[in-house]
Amino acid sequence: MKVTINLKITILFATAFLFVCGLFLLLGKIQIDSYLTNEQSRQKEIAEKIIYNLERGENFSIHDYLLSKSFKMVENDRIAKHVVTKGEKVLRINSQYGSFSSIIYHNQIFFYIEKGKLKQLYELNASARLEYLFLLSFLCSLVLIIFLYFSVLRSLMPLKILKKKIKNISAGRIEPLSEYSRINDEISEISFEFDHAINKIQELVKSRQFFLRMIMHELKTPIGKGRIVSEMLDDQKQKERLIAIFERLELLIDEFGKIEKVLSRNCHLSLQTYHLSLILEQAEDYLMRDDFYQKVKIIYKEDTMIVADLELFSLMLKNLIDNAIKYSDDKSCEIICSGDYIIVRNKGVQFKKTFDYYLKPFVRENNNQVEGMGLGLYIINNICNLHGYNLTYSYEDGYHTFKIIFSRLDN
Repeated sequence: MKVTINLKITILFATAFLFVCGLFLLLGKIQIDSYLTNEQSRQKEIAEKIIYNLERGENFSIHDYLLSKSFKMVENDRIAKHVVTKGEKVLRINSQYGSFSSIIYHNQIFFYIEKGKLKQLYELNASARLEYLFLLSFLCSLVLIIFLYFSVLRSLMPLKILKKKIKNISAGRIEPLSEYSRINDEISEISFEFDHAINKIQELVKSRQFFLRMIMHELKTPIGKGRIVSEMLDDQKQKERLIAIFERLELLIDEFGKIEKVLSRNCHLSLQTYHLSLILEQAEDYLMRDDFYQKVKIIYKEDTMIVADLELFSLMLKNLIDNAIKYSDDKSCEIICSGDYIIVRNKGVQFKKTFDYYLKPFVRENNNQVEGMGLGLYIINNICNLHGYNLTYSYEDGYHTFKIIFSRLDN
């Protein structure tokens, strides 16, 4: 079970809610018991005071006296009879002037007078009852807890938005976090700082893309002029050689553009179904080696069909084959095509570090005879991931074996 921050906060506030309820119930019970005890003592004094005044023979009104002591008479005979019958009599004082009792019913204490046939029941005014103040305090505490709970959850909302934005960024979609521009707390500040940083990164990415495109455009201009000049040569052999060189330069520039899109995650695949043989033919064209079949041995166990972007997948195989030839002891490699995978093998010395190390950019073996920036395997792995295929590596019997498995990674 995934334990989220929201769940933890909910459990915390639910525990606090139950604790406050239990605490108020306990305090309420103590308070009510204390109130009933004190009120019982007070009513005893009131009864004794009434008897004393009646004995003095003065024109004394019991009703007016009780009204002055925050009592009011229960005028509903049915309710009065029910209280007298069902309530608990905790005090009774008998005198020649009548009987005076205290009756507890539903945490309320009543003052009951029996004077001959006259029977009167009095209760405290609502404004004088302590339980209402206590209940108000309890409700205020619960409202405060509920308010704080939803306030904290609302403060955490920018984290959900931030999580969504990060996922969108991974998918190449960047959106502002302006929904919470009026929230002023630490989490919101983190969200906006992240948004600010993403905007800066986006500006840098756009600047880099503009810079690279400008360079590629500037390079294509002299290449185009060179091709025009080469067409004017009378020597056919030199003409063909120069045209081939300029074509290769154009292919390299186009390849740089595709690699830039792959590495910047700004690449949209054009997926179709192709035979492996067709993809390998495209990779051969990208390599532009006259000795391709002298350096590369292709074994078809099955010329299977795979779903791929023809240009990118061919570019990936081109890089894999080119690396295998460059780093091979005999400057050759072997390709094995099967229904579920394609293997590129070459003879060489075992890697000094783990395969994951060589998947990082600008990393390669210390070989002074081989030039390069160390981006080969990094690009190959990225294109594999874009297609959802898996690149694995093993070293057995003096051979490096790179296998591209066509089963989807999410299966």
